[in-house]
Amino acid sequence: MGRTESLDPGLRDLLSRLRERVRRYIVWDSLLAIAALVLVVFWVALAVDYLPVRIGGSEMPRSARAVVLFVVAVLVVVILAKWLWGRLNRELPDDSLALLIERHHPSLGGRLVTAVQLTQENRTYDSHSPVLLQHVHQEAAAAVDQVEFGRVFRWEPIRRKLMLVIPLLLAALVMAIASPQTFARAVGRLSLFSDSPWPRKAELEMIGVESPIITADDTEEVGTELLTFEDKTLRLARGSSTTLRIRAATEELGHTVPEICTVSYVDDSGNRGQSNLRRVGRIQDGYQSFVLDGPPLASLAESVTMTIRGLDDRLLDYRIEAVDPPAIADMELAIHYPDYLRIFNAEDASPDAADQILKYQAGFRIREGSSLTLRGTSSKALGAVDVATISEGANDGSTEHAEPVVKIADDRMSFEWSVSDLREPTSVRLVPKDETGISAQASYRYFIGVVRDQVPETSMTMKGIGSSITPIAMLPIQATATDDYGVESLSLTMAVRASEENADGASDGEAAANGEPQQHTVSPELDRDGNAAWTFDLRDLSDDGTVNGLAPGASVQIFTTAKDRFDLGEPHSIRSEVVRLQVVTPETLLATLERRELEFRSRLEQAIDETQRLRQSLAAVQNDALDVLQTPDEGESAEESASTGDDESDGESADDDGEEDVRARQRVQLRIRQSELQATKSTEELAGIVVGLEDLLLEMVQNRVDSVDRRERLENGVRNPLSAVVTEPLPRLQRQITSMERVLMAEDSAESSGDKMTEAATAAIATTDEVLLSLNAVLEKMLDLESFNEILDLVRGLISDQEELIEETEETRNQQVQDLFK
Repeated sequence: MGRTESLDPGLRDLLSRLRERVRRYIVWDSLLAIAALVLVVFWVALAVDYLPVRIGGSEMPRSARAVVLFVVAVLVVVILAKWLWGRLNRELPDDSLALLIERHHPSLGGRLVTAVQLTQENRTYDSHSPVLLQHVHQEAAAAVDQVEFGRVFRWEPIRRKLMLVIPLLLAALVMAIASPQTFARAVGRLSLFSDSPWPRKAELEMIGVESPIITADDTEEVGTELLTFEDKTLRLARGSSTTLRIRAATEELGHTVPEICTVSYVDDSGNRGQSNLRRVGRIQDGYQSFVLDGPPLASLAESVTMTIRGLDDRLLDYRIEAVDPPAIADMELAIHYPDYLRIFNAEDASPDAADQILKYQAGFRIREGSSLTLRGTSSKALGAVDVATISEGANDGSTEHAEPVVKIADDRMSFEWSVSDLREPTSVRLVPKDETGISAQASYRYFIGVVRDQVPETSMTMKGIGSSITPIAMLPIQATATDDYGVESLSLTMAVRASEENADGASDGEAAANGEPQQHTVSPELDRDGNAAWTFDLRDLSDDGTVNGLAPGASVQIFTTAKDRFDLGEPHSIRSEVVRLQVVTPETLLATLERRELEFRSRLEQAIDETQRLRQSLAAVQNDALDVLQTPDEGESAEESASTGDDESDGESADDDGEEDVRARQRVQLRIRQSELQATKSTEELAGIVVGLEDLLLEMVQNRVDSVDRRERLENGVRNPLSAVVTEPLPRLQRQITSMERVLMAEDSAESSGDKMTEAATAAIATTDEVLLSLNAVLEKMLDLESFNEILDLVRGLISDQEELIEETEETRNQQVQDLFK
């Protein structure tokens, strides 16, 4: 700074006062600029932060407010550094200030600048007149009073800043006085000292998500649980369907209830959507409830971020994370069979060792009474597994909760559940839950069918025994007993009920006297196929006293009883059908057998008649077939005549002859097939007679009713010849009839076909004649046997009459003796 001691004190004071005013101007300008910046940013930021709330938006996030605060701080620092500190540190030399004054006061005519500059030290070498300098100096000092500082400064920037600062500042003061809380909230939010939201007309409050409780027991009413957000985050199972619940404050609490609340959401894939919540229920405790049970919470597939809007209130950035629920990846079954299925001693079996381990498959069934262990593997660590079972055999249909509880392995990745003595088809439902409590959204169902132990089946047959037997008959029995897991025992029981006459003559100590049947039971040995054979010899049983009352008029009942190894309840025992036999005299049985012989003779006579008609049919077929086989030659001559003539009627006649030939062949073929059917029928009828005769002969043997001669005559004279006819001639006859059809349908020449047909028909007729001869011979033998039987009947009648006469004579003598003592 130059030297000013030689300046007039007035001039020096003028420059000093100007210098101070310049510095005050800089300070005020900078402060007003900072105030304008702060106030403008304050109101703009307040508008950006608050006005969206009034129109349904949300406040500025804290990050945006931090950016605004940082920008303001930077600008304030810039203003202080450049406008205030930078300008205050600049030098203000006297000549510059003098020049500034003279610029705005032209009347000085440069005198002030000249006086200031010529009195500076660095101007000592300027050539000037001291007198003139003194004169200029005096004139400048005299003009000091004319200087006006207001003309030196530019007040427009200050005025513009004041015009901006004063209204904004007054508005801030009014706001602070009128609503201190609002002003404090605004200052706190913009200065980041507070994040409390602006008060709104509506007030929304998040309640949480209502989720159905998934249990294994589907017979109970499904309950729900309320899940709350933690730090605006909630984890739900993927695929779950839940209900979002919020509530809005009502007029009772000084707020307005929104007509509609809307949720806007975006999932992790970028898909966006919007849904409306619906109002539910009445106002309770000053709040109105709203729920959302649709998208995005229906069948949740991905994580989603939600914002809920109602009037001017917002619930921002609530996130629901979709988590994969635990799944049963594999199921293994370990089966332990009950004791009745074990061939070896049950004590030898290890109680912990499984008899069978296999993978679960649909339609799986286990044996009744087996113990079952389900071993499941989970897709993630388990916290618990809910189990419920229901058996189809439950009368009330109620669900039975499984005991004991599921055992979870130490690694939390697998579990076991066991049930013992399974008797009914059972449905097992499992709901796995992970360690955080998230469960599968549906129960895993495993149906375990039960193969029930069946009651054994038993049957018996008696060959050679009819409905009537003699007191000395032999009863050969073939019994069969089968079971799904083997038969433990089979018994044959014969119950004898004596006739009323024998019962009256029996002693009081005997069962017959009481009318109770006598029973004799045996246990024959079964082979590997469940077959057993046994013979009740009535003669031996009567002789040794095992059975009493085997006299004509008594009845015999025979049945079998089979029992299996089932030991879980009532034993499985079954009785076969009861075979009832009537005890008759040998004469009565023979009379019955003779009537059966007459039936066989009638059937044989019918078979002979049918065979004779078969021969006649074969002869007719032979003649018709020969006529048909000669037709092609006639057809050829017709074709030749048609080819040499020009008349069209001859050609039509040839076509008619061809059609007639086809129909004739079809008629012959039909008769051949009818003959074949007749031969088959005769064979079956004669085979039935042979079987019946065999049963009749065997029944004679089993009942011990006839001599060997009679059986041999019936066997050699009737049964064996008939069996020979069924074995050889009749099958040959069927083959010959079949060959006739093949000859008829062959495409050989007429002469060759005629010869073959003649040969085949002749052979069939000859075989038929052979069969007729054999059958007539058997019929004559049966007539001889009938005459023989008539003689026997006559002899039996004489013997019966003689016995009756003897009985009457004895009664008469006894009466005469009694009369003598009267």
